[in-house]
Amino acid sequence: MVKKLLILLSTFCLLSAVGAFAADINYISADDFKDIIENNTPVIIADIQKAKDFQKHQFYGSIETSAYPVKTETQQQLLDKVVEMFEKTGNQVVIVGPRGTSAAKRAFKYLLDQAVPAEKLFILKGGIKEWPYKDLLIDVAGGCA
Repeated sequence: MVKKLLILLSTFCLLSAVGAFAADINYISADDFKDIIENNTPVIIADIQKAKDFQKHQFYGSIETSAYPVKTETQQQLLDKVVEMFEKTGNQVVIVGPRGTSAAKRAFKYLLDQAVPAEKLFILKGGIKEWPYKDLLIDVAGGCA
């Protein structure tokens, strides 16, 4: 009985910790991010897409990290240029990933661990795949954004 209670309590604590982290992730909607872009509000755009996808579509002024899927230490360290920019400017950071899901959450956690405050850190909801304002993207490769 005690063993079952300890297992149950351990599971609850683990789920609570995971839930607490998930609840602390900040998202920014496409409309709010569009306002930031159109108003030239200072922001650090941390693009974690693979290099080939970054060439297909990106935001003006994005920092290309090519950190996707942000699973290895080497991939995480590609985000250090974002940390350096934050330390210089203190501007909000918006993480742009393919879909704004797992990789973006890992980037969020890494940047948080590198002392970028949570209140300055956001993930673009839906990522670049669901970005509805294609005219605000830069197409470096020469195809259709």
